[in-house]
Amino acid sequence: AQMRSIKQVLMHQDYNPNDMSNDIALLELDHPVQCSPYIQLACIPDITVRVSELQNCWIAGWGSTAARAQKSSDHLQEAKVQLIDTKLCNSSRWYAGDIHTHNLCAGYAEGTIDTCQ
Repeated sequence: AQMRSIKQVLMHQDYNPNDMSNDIALLELDHPVQCSPYIQLACIPDITVRVSELQNCWIAGWGSTAARAQKSSDHLQEAKVQLIDTKLCNSSRWYAGDIHTHNLCAGYAEGTIDTCQ
């Protein structure tokens, strides 16, 4: 593990907290991270990748590490999750239409791992 502090946060200029569109930011760290067998650069797909054809994706963030936890993690977490059909995510038992064309729904239908925990 390596500890770094955030020097600057650059949020997407079109970020909308109401529908979470463009929910992405760039973090500038106080000093560079040293890559190792355990710490690697994030992989960015090229422009030819069609998300609609994928079944899995990797997520990362500082979300909770347990259901209904009151505090977020102090450590960056990552997890492999399944992409979930938008129609299922928008069903009345799930997100009731809150998932838009600019969103992805990912995790597991039974819970356990998703972008919130």
